[in-house]
Amino acid sequence: CGFANFGSIGVVVGAFSAISPQRAPEIAQLGLRALAAATLSNLMSATIAGFFIGLA
Repeated sequence: CGFANFGSIGVVVGAFSAISPQRAPEIAQLGLRALAAATLSNLMSATIAGFFIGLA
């Protein structure tokens, strides 16, 4: 669960490109970085949850 999938990145890139069309190429280039950041964020959340479940 989260925003670490290509569909979510497409929605975000499309929304931000509609808000600021002149910066659309820059926003599109950041899509893969955003995907990597979202993946790392989801993994960190799972690690923290696993830590607390392991303590129980």
